[in-house]
Amino acid sequence: MKPEDYAQGASDAFGPILVTCPSCNQPGFLDAWDWIESTWDEPHELLASGQLFKYQCPVCGTETTMGYTCVYHDSNRKAFLIYIPDPDKLEDGRKAVDQLAVGFEEVQGLAPHTYMRRLVGTAFEFCEKVRLLDEGYDDRVIELMKLAIKRGMVEEGIIGPADRLIYERTMPDGQISFVVTGDVPGDVVGKKEGYDYLAKLLAEREAEDPGALAGEYRFDSAWAHAFLP
Repeated sequence: MKPEDYAQGASDAFGPILVTCPSCNQPGFLDAWDWIESTWDEPHELLASGQLFKYQCPVCGTETTMGYTCVYHDSNRKAFLIYIPDPDKLEDGRKAVDQLAVGFEEVQGLAPHTYMRRLVGTAFEFCEKVRLLDEGYDDRVIELMKLAIKRGMVEEGIIGPADRLIYERTMPDGQISFVVTGDVPGDVVGKKEGYDYLAKLLAEREAEDPGALAGEYRFDSAWAHAFLP
């Protein structure tokens, strides 16, 4: 898998795919992007807003999320993200994102590991990480922050263990707002100081063991739980 194997323009990366409605089992077509550059306004906006994978059945009207493999490339921030909806193919995705990053580093004469690599397994996670990248956050720190906030809310009985937090926006005062999804939807705000503390904790851990995160591209809630047991 090499850089030249992928789309050179938006028209090369776009096309309809056949999908099946989960409600009525009728076939339909979804406009899909298998590669998105951060500079392509339309697909970037669809991805960041969470609309890229939305599908409405033309027969029964059911709205649902349809996942498909998609690569996101940010040449300015030097980052590759790949979404693999099939859990059985995540290892293939890990190899693919690594090969892509290495290929682009070699073509551009960059040092190894200049490119950030991320592997994601859900559509909401993919959309969230693109927004975090756009806004300059370290997604690993955000995952740790979400876990720390959630643990406190679960302990107080405010939300349940199955509920999750999703990054929403940065507020004018610098605080970080998260949407809570689950039985009792709402929102919660995390302090910028909390983000800075966790960023320092992560940096210290990496300094103590530089190889601890080598080859790790999947930073999700499971990783956060392992990091903050």
